[in-house]
Amino acid sequence: MTASDWNKYRWGPWEPDEYLPHHPPEPEEARRLGLPPTLRPVPGAMQSPVFDPAMVPHRKAMRAGEPRFPSREQGERWYAARRRAVAHVLAAVAGSRWADDLVLRGSVLLRAWYGDLAREPGDLDFVCPTGWDAAGHETTRMMEGLAAAAEEVSGRDPGDPVRLSADGAVHSDIWTYDKVPGRRLVLPWRAEGLPSGTVQLDFVFGEPLPAEPELTEIPRADGGPPILLDAATPELSLAWKLLWLLTDIYPQGKDLYDAWLLARNCRPSYDLLTATLAEEWDHRAERPLSRGDILGIDADWDEFRKEYPGVRGEAEDYVRELADALAPVLPA
Repeated sequence: MTASDWNKYRWGPWEPDEYLPHHPPEPEEARRLGLPPTLRPVPGAMQSPVFDPAMVPHRKAMRAGEPRFPSREQGERWYAARRRAVAHVLAAVAGSRWADDLVLRGSVLLRAWYGDLAREPGDLDFVCPTGWDAAGHETTRMMEGLAAAAEEVSGRDPGDPVRLSADGAVHSDIWTYDKVPGRRLVLPWRAEGLPSGTVQLDFVFGEPLPAEPELTEIPRADGGPPILLDAATPELSLAWKLLWLLTDIYPQGKDLYDAWLLARNCRPSYDLLTATLAEEWDHRAERPLSRGDILGIDADWDEFRKEYPGVRGEAEDYVRELADALAPVLPA
């Protein structure tokens, strides 16, 4: 069922057969209904409303799930265009004066490391470890500057089919009550003959970096030169995923899947795990991290499967395999 009116949405969770309207809510409508201002559905696509813990300050903390299209051909073309838009944004970040102030993490890295086994990246996640205030003027200047740079990069080649727009950018606070504070920037893109889309950038401020970032090559989907950015290592990425799965109020299924994939391919040291978990874990349990703690992870798998119905198995399978992969690292 596709709703034609944003007023129809009650409190979540929302049913698997519910789909978002094809138009975004008006700003006043979003405020009145408690919807995030960054909610931007893809016209003509089917998108599930997915619970987004980062948006909990809004009464209806949802985001638009991964889009599905009337035809496979249209879907393949749209996702190819979004990959190009993501590459433009990454290139804009890498070429900006803020490149040294940002550390990339998240699904883009997993895709670079593990290919099609990783989730399709539609958003970009950055840590800003320089001590900036999430609500400060420098942060606002950075977001405006990156939006303008992404538009400029996408327009360099007159034959490039994908264009980003700084004028249509929207932003919002994230993680206001739960974790380190952050900001979300959503940049619209368009490509002729396709529904428009967006690239979402999340920035968090004040999160510790227990391991130094490494300059990392991010391949371009079009085969162009890779983009170089400071990024979290696989080991730190896994440690962060475990931190969120073990201590967040709303552990997410996507983090469980990512942790499972990372644990199959890398092995963080116990020192890195304890350093990453230190502040949150010591507050909740005065004992070392154990296999039993991993087996106790209870992530929201239903919301994850809304977006990725092709992922096989149940949450319990991934939790067990994650615990098995981490067994050599954890105390006996």
